[in-house]
Amino acid sequence: MNPEGQILVLNAGSSSLKLGLFDATDEEQLAERQMSWDVDAVPGYQTALHHVLAGLDTSRIAAVGHRVVHGGTRFTTGVVIDVAVRAEIAELTTLAPLHNGPALAVADEVARLFPGVPQVAVFDTAFHTTLPPHAYLYALPYEWHERWGVRRFGFHGLSHAYSAGRAAEILGRPLEELKVVTCHLGSGCSLAAIERGQSIATTMGFTPLDGLMMATRPGSVDPGLLTYLLAENRMTVAELEEALYHESGLKGVSGQAGDMREILSARARGDARAGIAFDLYVARLREGIGAMAAALGGLDALVFTGGVGEHAPAVRAGACDALVWIGLTLDDAVNATAAPDAVVSSPDSAIRVIVLHTREELMVARESVRVLGTP
Repeated sequence: MNPEGQILVLNAGSSSLKLGLFDATDEEQLAERQMSWDVDAVPGYQTALHHVLAGLDTSRIAAVGHRVVHGGTRFTTGVVIDVAVRAEIAELTTLAPLHNGPALAVADEVARLFPGVPQVAVFDTAFHTTLPPHAYLYALPYEWHERWGVRRFGFHGLSHAYSAGRAAEILGRPLEELKVVTCHLGSGCSLAAIERGQSIATTMGFTPLDGLMMATRPGSVDPGLLTYLLAENRMTVAELEEALYHESGLKGVSGQAGDMREILSARARGDARAGIAFDLYVARLREGIGAMAAALGGLDALVFTGGVGEHAPAVRAGACDALVWIGLTLDDAVNATAAPDAVVSSPDSAIRVIVLHTREELMVARESVRVLGTP
């Protein structure tokens, strides 16, 4: 890879396509763009890519890095995308249909636009390969794990890894000394318990449906409920999957959009279902933070990031107000107006609360350079 070139990073999320352009030598970010898209309209992926590339000087692009959500057990580090790798990522699409498919569609269009430019897949699941067996195994027949790879994978790894490292920088302490819970709250939501820089517990599981309540996904539900719906022919498998990925979470409970900004606005107007949706979201978040802190056996810092984590003070306050008993107190005035990156806990709080702007694209650029190396 030309060391004087640039790294184009494409992050195909569940609700948007993000672009970052970085200098391959010093990691300077040269461009940042984003476009929302319709995840049900595959042709829209190519349209979104052309939109974010419009007017951008692409003459020095030496490599393209992609955030890929699900790497299964096969991919534990970044890898150059070739025919075999593409096929394996495609096989995992059923486990992350909102993410892996769009990422591949974007990669295919990149191959057409920039023939010969190497592409690197960087996986969200890779950060969680440090999970111990008691954190990644389910209480299911062990043969399922051995035969079919059934286990907790965890996601948002790029964001969790960056957030923990950035929190250590802000606190002026070595990451290896810290116990940190990172809260990635966007369209998808997950928590991670990070000890000495390694993930030891997380909320998402075999797929990105598990864990916290999200914009359109429910998070953890009783599996017996799902088998009941199928056994009683209340829903087909396809209808159930559609409901779980697109019609649940904030959207399903509120009857409105899954956007937290709209939920907060409707709640302020007195909309009862929006209020219930908010309360349920915050309750699940509190429970998750408590579980992650218990896994760590203590807590030095609590980090909020992602669109909701960065921009919804009410969510942060709702989660933190229930944690006063462990010595965590917010500075309400600072929290209400904070812009990333900022400490929003009170000076006497035993636990630091930090609001961060996550930089998944930077993490992809770094890993792409590591994978490809330089002459």
